[in-house]
Amino acid sequence: MLVMLPDDFMWPEYALPRALYEKAGFQVVVAGKEARERQPDWRYAKQFPDENAVLPNLTFDQVVVAEYAAVTFVGGNGAWHDFFPNPAAHRVLRQALAGPRPVGLICASTGLLALADNFDGQKPLARGKRVVGYFRVAGMLRQLGQVDYVEGGEKEPGVAQDGLLVTGRNPESSQLFGERMVQVLMGH
Repeated sequence: MLVMLPDDFMWPEYALPRALYEKAGFQVVVAGKEARERQPDWRYAKQFPDENAVLPNLTFDQVVVAEYAAVTFVGGNGAWHDFFPNPAAHRVLRQALAGPRPVGLICASTGLLALADNFDGQKPLARGKRVVGYFRVAGMLRQLGQVDYVEGGEKEPGVAQDGLLVTGRNPESSQLFGERMVQVLMGH
């Protein structure tokens, strides 16, 4: 299981699914934009007192997608600078979606479904797929990504699955997102 982790990530979007993956017996490998610690969004430190920086095992450029049973993209403010304009992150998503493997994106990282190799809106990777995502990326998902966006409240947990693609709305969805990814990985 590969976890793509941006800087300024949301702790529950990383920690809760990771714990579920490991409990189910999957080895987790973390990739970061750079080979340095990825910092969680410290604005939420009081809410998540166990949050810590995470040292990735490899960089986005070093990822060989074929080596992983599944790929997950963690959200947070870092998605805007570590994923959206990053050709290496685009490549990982494109290759992961080419399958056959589960691909999960949660919260802000879902915006990558609109932007990966698609800044002009002409070749969306997930056109027509049913997805949820962070409310601030909903417009780009609908317009550039041309997805079937499932509405929901800003703090309302939500997960959507379309084939092997699993998306989560927000940090409140972290547990549900991780559970769904494990179900898909286990073939349920």
